[in-house]
Amino acid sequence: MSFVGELHRRNVVRMGIAYTVTAWLLLQVTDVVMQNIEAPPWVMQALLYLLVVGLVPTLLFAWVFELTPEGIKRESEIANGTSVVHQTRRKLDTLIILVLVAAVAYLFWNGKRPNESPPDESTAIESVKAEDDSPGMARLREQLAAADKSNTSSTTNDVASKSVAVLPFVNLSSDPEQEYFSDGVSEELLNVLAQIPALRVAARTSSFQFKGDNRDISEIAEVLKVNHVLEGSVRKAGTRLRITAQLIEAQSGYHLWSKTYDRELEDVFAIQDEISLAIAEALKAELALNDDGRALLSRETANTPAYEAYLKGRGLINQRGNQAITAGVRELERSVRLDANFAPARAQLAIGIALLQSSAGAYGDLSADEVKQRAGEQIAAAAALDDDFAELWAARSIMAAVQNDAERALEYAESALAIRPNYADALTWRVNALGDLGRYAESFAAREELLDLDPLSVVGRLNAVTTLRFTEPERATIVAKSLAAQSPWASHLALARVYVAQGEVDLALEQFLLAYAADASDLFSNLLLSFLYSELGLIDEGLRVAREAQPWVWLFAGQFDKAEGSLREALALNPGDLELRSGLGSALYYQGRYQEAVAIWQTTLVPSVFGEIVFSWGGNLPTAQFVYSLRQLGEYEAAEPYLSALDAHESASGELIQNNAGWQWGQGLIAALHNDRKGAIAELQLSVFNGMRDPTQLREPILSGLFDEPAMQVMRETVATRNAQNREKALTLICKNNPVPDSWRPLDATCAGF
Repeated sequence: MSFVGELHRRNVVRMGIAYTVTAWLLLQVTDVVMQNIEAPPWVMQALLYLLVVGLVPTLLFAWVFELTPEGIKRESEIANGTSVVHQTRRKLDTLIILVLVAAVAYLFWNGKRPNESPPDESTAIESVKAEDDSPGMARLREQLAAADKSNTSSTTNDVASKSVAVLPFVNLSSDPEQEYFSDGVSEELLNVLAQIPALRVAARTSSFQFKGDNRDISEIAEVLKVNHVLEGSVRKAGTRLRITAQLIEAQSGYHLWSKTYDRELEDVFAIQDEISLAIAEALKAELALNDDGRALLSRETANTPAYEAYLKGRGLINQRGNQAITAGVRELERSVRLDANFAPARAQLAIGIALLQSSAGAYGDLSADEVKQRAGEQIAAAAALDDDFAELWAARSIMAAVQNDAERALEYAESALAIRPNYADALTWRVNALGDLGRYAESFAAREELLDLDPLSVVGRLNAVTTLRFTEPERATIVAKSLAAQSPWASHLALARVYVAQGEVDLALEQFLLAYAADASDLFSNLLLSFLYSELGLIDEGLRVAREAQPWVWLFAGQFDKAEGSLREALALNPGDLELRSGLGSALYYQGRYQEAVAIWQTTLVPSVFGEIVFSWGGNLPTAQFVYSLRQLGEYEAAEPYLSALDAHESASGELIQNNAGWQWGQGLIAALHNDRKGAIAELQLSVFNGMRDPTQLREPILSGLFDEPAMQVMRETVATRNAQNREKALTLICKNNPVPDSWRPLDATCAGF
């Protein structure tokens, strides 16, 4: 090799060094810039890819070509004595030195940069201390301190806990029919791992959202709030199955454990169970989990078509909304027809049927008696096959809930969770049952547990908005918007409820109409849309939304004789519905027919943690009206236990739900029942200040002793002005800026002259 040739090759090495150092510096500077402009992660990933790929052609180019005074030439074409390789060497040396100096300068500057992270909670608390020592600020400091303590505890527990998400196993077979089997492996793993007390397992409804998603493992783990991810694949070749599984530490991306299982394809479900148990046992050892000596159990599943229909049906039901639930019920009925001995399908079918009951908290048009019969048959059949599995207890829980037995609903939900702690349905019904029992602090804590275990659950987030819209409105808005990717209908419904709570009536109406366009058959959202139209005085529009809403529209409109007739017609078709009976009691009450109202309400009493409480679509209002009616009939002694129970219930809810117009109005009614005129006026003024919009609330008979108070007249005028403004906004929306003209058009009379 010639001396010049040797120098040329050394220059190639110099070129590689210069390229590498320059690329590193470019990446560092670009990273800072990208963070400041909040560029998406793929920008940095693309730049890194280009720089890595570009190194090889750069070195090849430097090897083959050389820079000469006449331009770039191939090295082989340069005549002896004309090479400028020594000049190129000096230029490369200079370039390397300059880039290294720039790199050192960057490192020095980066090390001196101030920490721009936001102050922690303790800093915020100290700031509050320094600024104000008023009683209000003292209360705020207490809340901040409690939040700081809670956050610290939560962070510690999250780091120390063992948690895992099981992602859907990838089907690598050419046969798409094997998809059910790969899903089944993941399903069984979830069920088996959830039996380990020391391991927190993300719920299926959330982890299965990442099916076919190629995003980074650490990002998935962050969303699912876990520190480990289990993923795998299934491949079928002839009569052979190969299943591969691997456990990944989320933060580092390190593969802690992996194994491949090869089996003959004889009984696919037996293989599924065997491998699920084997993987679970391996993970117990790998993560040093203490399982208290329990034997992990797997359950026999159905034939292939029945199992596939079961998965489809359950997935549809978890989306909520009438259309999705109805389609899910059809799939589950098909599953039962294909395999009558598949108990989970029967239990899940009962759940779907219960969700289609015609009631304010459900989604369909089935009568209470029809639900009891149809769902009851499926529960009995499932129990005959297996009397102790999670889906069965969950079905029993929702059936108790729709029959207004919150105590049993809670008991059955707890039984389901004892078998499968991450079971989203059971977690949801536990939250609801605790709330129905007035155990609000426990209900709120259970809600947070649900959102941790199943952060992508549609129903979990939809229900969470119900309370968050009053306690944490900003968070409620974020949760509501996060639903859009999975269920636009649910997102519109949740946002509408947030806007109603905030008094943004036109924004709420827009979202309700968008929900109507997405699923016009859903009773839950249709009732709420009808209520809003009624509140705005658009009675004819409210009556058009849904037949089931008509009794309540007449009641809210103050046309109590029409409400009575409509409720009696509905009860003739659905005599077991406590909501309809309670509503009929209210219609009679407003007509001054107290004896008839009391007789109706006495048939709707259900057990409560506070004693016998009137169950109703209207919360505690009929309880207060029941007390007032008994007093009007001279039965003061009989009324006292119910007033005491009402006091306890309102006090419990007030610990967590404050600055809420509805709760403060209820406090005003209770004060009036206690003959506390001053307290009643104060609570009613707070209710008006915080957005009361229903004018009938200030004409409630319980408040009749206050009607001559000047403050009441001022409040009526304030509410009337607010409602006129809201009505104007609503008419502008539906008459001029209709967001869903193909799904809903207002009556000509509604927009006449507007």
